[in-house]
Amino acid sequence: MKNKFLNRLISLVLVVSTLMSFSGFFSAYASSDIKKGYIIDDNVFVRKGPTTTKDNKLKHNGSNIMLDTGHEVSIIETVDSDGDTTYKTWHHIKFKYDGIEFEGYVYANFVRVVETPSGDIELPEDVPEIYKEYIENLAKTHPNWKFKFYDTGIEWSTLISDDAQGDRLKSMIYKTFPLSYRSTEKDCYNWRTDSWIATDSGGWYHANDKTIFHYMDPRNFLNDNNIFMFEALSYDEKTQTIDGVEKILKGTFMEDKLITDTNGNQISYAQAYIEAAKISGVSPFHLASRTVQEVGTNGSGSTSGTYPGYNGYYNYYNIMAASGSNPIGEGLKYASGVNASSSEKSKYNLPWDSPYKAIVGGAKWIGNGYINNNQDTLYYQKFNVVNKNWNHQYMANITAPATESVHIRKTYSNLDILDHSFTFIIPYYKNMPAEPCQLPVASNANPNNWLSSLSIEGYSLSFDAAKTTGYSLSVSHDVSSVNISAKAVNSKATIKGVGKCSLNEGINHFKIIVTAENGDVRTYSIEIIRGEAEKIPLKSISLDKATLTLSLGETKNLTVSFNPVDTTDDKTVTWLSSNDNVVKVENGKVTAVGKGEAIVTAKVGNLSAACKVVVTGDYIIGDVNNDGKVTAIDARHVLQYAAGIKSLNSQQLKCADINNDGKVTAIDARKILQIAAGI
Repeated sequence: MKNKFLNRLISLVLVVSTLMSFSGFFSAYASSDIKKGYIIDDNVFVRKGPTTTKDNKLKHNGSNIMLDTGHEVSIIETVDSDGDTTYKTWHHIKFKYDGIEFEGYVYANFVRVVETPSGDIELPEDVPEIYKEYIENLAKTHPNWKFKFYDTGIEWSTLISDDAQGDRLKSMIYKTFPLSYRSTEKDCYNWRTDSWIATDSGGWYHANDKTIFHYMDPRNFLNDNNIFMFEALSYDEKTQTIDGVEKILKGTFMEDKLITDTNGNQISYAQAYIEAAKISGVSPFHLASRTVQEVGTNGSGSTSGTYPGYNGYYNYYNIMAASGSNPIGEGLKYASGVNASSSEKSKYNLPWDSPYKAIVGGAKWIGNGYINNNQDTLYYQKFNVVNKNWNHQYMANITAPATESVHIRKTYSNLDILDHSFTFIIPYYKNMPAEPCQLPVASNANPNNWLSSLSIEGYSLSFDAAKTTGYSLSVSHDVSSVNISAKAVNSKATIKGVGKCSLNEGINHFKIIVTAENGDVRTYSIEIIRGEAEKIPLKSISLDKATLTLSLGETKNLTVSFNPVDTTDDKTVTWLSSNDNVVKVENGKVTAVGKGEAIVTAKVGNLSAACKVVVTGDYIIGDVNNDGKVTAIDARHVLQYAAGIKSLNSQQLKCADINNDGKVTAIDARKILQIAAGI
């Protein structure tokens, strides 16, 4: 029996152990089975389930989640649709969006699955430590790619300065980007009018420092989608074919169109870019992409040949189209060659009075000025950290390298040459931050927290919206409160600290706190001094009686008068008796306690007034029967007199009239009883 139980126990342990082993196997399998992928189109909806047949779009903050070309995803599994016959195969994915990890489904045709090769990846020996993880990921998926690294020797912290490439006045962001990406510095934003200062026609604005740092930090673009901003842009006849150029031009105003070369031959735009590449040494893919980036898919006044004032001139790369109110005109002015030297005209085929001459001559200009001048990547053409000539940049648009790299990658993907031997030149800087620089939180909330007015009712306050301190006001002591009013430049800002404000004597500090729609706070400070009350010194005091005669037991009140009456000095009175055995005094009430004389003095500060009090021994107030003491018997005599039962002589009447009103009544009897009781 014991052996049978033991055998069962051993079997159970083996089963559990086996299950645990399989659990580990399945867990490892699931982990290794997750593949990496990239979205290969723009505005791809993410679904809650594998179908488009119902409203199951995944949302974030109330908006549909849409992924663009190059967005990295992790593919958990591939499944068939549960009812969608048109879109049958779906990928179940995990991905990050707006800094948050999500899970959902996308149609499989919108995802490029990356097969990661097995084995160790050999990285360049000079790869900077902060880039290793990024380069390793790229090398795993594209083993033929080559990476070179350039030590700029520049301190990262100096990149945004008055004379550096990252200067906000040289880096622009388009109007469709969030307001939080724009600079609010001087010459970039007018706080007083709540208006952004556009420096180029079409809605371009200065980028703020955080945005600039993001686009300058290579780590943000060392991914499968944006790596081509670091691609060496010299001409490579083996990979840069006319078919590739045609794919770049597909869907643009140049697709399947012919132009005339300098020999009068009709050639395609694609052929023109190939010829421009051979002459200039610049990649035709870069030239074609640059044209689309600069003038748009439909072209612009730069390519129409009919721009007012510059009819018959063309500028396909917007060369010398400087920021300003009329950049196209500036670019076409250069294209006309009106200010060019004879050598410059010869070198760049000026004037550019045909599309062909503009494409080829402009390519030579780009090659001489940039590609063949060390600025041989999109990154270097925007951020000239190689030559440290901060003003020499091709584009003001700070996002141009990132957006053009996406376009280039898509072209290479369509050509199926992504795995060719591309070379990428990646800069690095001294003392870069540990983590990649992030963009500001995307927000269109207004940043303005300035006041347009600040006033105090009934008073004049010299207000300047730029000043938050230096506001002061003095008021008299009789002003116990003021009413502060303020108005914000932007109606969506909130204001605290206004309204009726009580004043203490002396210095009062008030803070008017303005909170912008985006949460930024600005505080204005006001100092209000309330004057002290006017001092009216006490000159003298006096008593209402200079002398007072009392019988034993009798009381009288003395009253103090102040000169002047409205004195602001302390009017506390101290009472003194020169002989407490004759007269006692309390709060002006004088009581005769023994025969004799005493001086009662009232003192206020250093001032005093006196009353001579004489206490006679002829009678005792309240002692009606004249037995030398005041008792209930005396009260009975008074009651009897008041009732007409008993008569009293003049001496007795004087003793009985306790309240000294000239009458003897029951009231006097009650007071005698109180005296007798010691009350």
